[in-house]
This record gives sequence, C-alpha cells and structure tokens, in this order.
Amino acid sequence: MLLRWTDKLATSTEWIAATILAVIIIINFAAVAARYLLDDPFGWSEEAMRYGIVWAVYLVAGATFRRGEQMAIDLIDLVPSRRFRVAASIVSLASTLLLAAIVVVLGLPYLLDTGQVSPSMRIPMWIPYASVVVGYVLIALQAVAAFIDPPDSTLEEVAK
Repeated sequence: MLLRWTDKLATSTEWIAATILAVIIIINFAAVAARYLLDDPFGWSEEAMRYGIVWAVYLVAGATFRRGEQMAIDLIDLVPSRRFRVAASIVSLASTLLLAAIVVVLGLPYLLDTGQVSPSMRIPMWIPYASVVVGYVLIALQAVAAFIDPPDSTLEEVAK
C-alpha cells in the first residue's frame, strides 16, 4: 500500500511541477509582452518565476529519487563484490534519509519564525522557503519506499 501511494505521490508531484512550469512560461510570455507591447513591465514576474522554478525542482526531487533518476557517482559499480554494492546502496539510502530528516527538522523553525516578505510580490518568505522542507519530506518518503522496493536502476546496479 505504501509503494502504491508513493508512486501516486511521485506522479502527482510531477504533474504539479509541470503545471508550475507551464504557468512560468505564461508569466514569462506576458511579462515580455507587457514590457515591449505595452511599455509597462511587470515588476513581480522574475520573482514569481524564480520561486516557481524552485518549487518545481523540489517537488520532483522525490519522484526523481523514487525512480532512481537522481545524479550519482557510479564508482561502486566497479567493485566486483555484490555484497559491497548492496551494502553501499543501503548506506546511500540511509544517508539520504538522514539528510532529509536533518533538513526538515532544522528547516521547520525557519519557516515558522520568519517575518520577512518578498521584495516584489510581498508574499511571506515562508512560502518559497517551504519548498525546501516539502521537497525533503518528499525525498524522505521516497527513501523509505526505496528501502522496501528499490528503484529499477538500483536493482540493475546490484544485479551486475
């Protein structure tokens, strides 16, 4: 049940991120049109696009991890011992989970404590900052799922 849920979560976050990227394209087009056709640029457009990109990246980070598509150094593949490769995969998953836990635990107080607002849009800064915490929560959930059912790329590496 957890695996089905994390797969659906990964797909959902990818769709949300794709929607965010589509909105960014629309904002960019509108901002260029406003600047050159109306001679009245949007002051908030760059900031909105920047925050949108950050949110999109952190939203798909968990899905990327779940599918084993994250960037990795493949030096472990050169080691002939299957046991060592399996142990390295477990250490890698545990390290990812630990990092995610640290980021979430240390990041939450910054979300709750900030009184800042963004320069152009005047939105509370906890909204863009929350992307990091939400992204690492998604990574942590997918790391737990990877302990149960490793991504195909991890299984292929271990099987070599």
